[in-house]
Amino acid sequence: MTPTDYILLTDPQVASRVRARYSNDIKTLSALGFRQLGFYMEQLGPFSAVLQLPMLLLMLTKREVLVLPPPLRLAAGFILLYQTDPPAIAVPMGMGVKIYTDFMDQTILISCTFSSYAVPRPGSLITKLTSPDGIDDVWRLHKQHVLELEGNGKVAVPHSSFQSYVNMSRREEDLSQYLDSSAGRPGIGRSPE
Repeated sequence: MTPTDYILLTDPQVASRVRARYSNDIKTLSALGFRQLGFYMEQLGPFSAVLQLPMLLLMLTKREVLVLPPPLRLAAGFILLYQTDPPAIAVPMGMGVKIYTDFMDQTILISCTFSSYAVPRPGSLITKLTSPDGIDDVWRLHKQHVLELEGNGKVAVPHSSFQSYVNMSRREEDLSQYLDSSAGRPGIGRSPE
């Protein structure tokens, strides 16, 4: 399968739709000190809107902001928000919110407001936390775990950028990081969810 393309979003109309769709999550994250980093699209290969019809239907039920660039590519728009203390990037999506922190040794902490069937294998560079109790609670857990990791000698990457987010997403899509390689499939919204 063709990997997901991560593209900075420059269309103001699509960005406006993204902002409106995720306005409640953006408001909650902003109250927690997150600031806007930018808008972006996750785009699959040619004819993916047809070839990935089940994914398209799921995305429609989750009210994702969809765009179908030629030739029938499936693409979804998202907003990235960042926090500096501790360094983190948050992504509201149809299933909930994901918060990422990258570490100098290439490990990633990913905290979600929804559960994932993709379980990192022992020794994986990925640690996943879940809290169905909302953004406030998942952020509290995320910060606590970052402090624990730093207490164990890990160093969080101090800056957040679109490229650092793409790099973390690519590492998250690496199927070798999971117990069951069929659990994760590259795609919009980092399908290992």
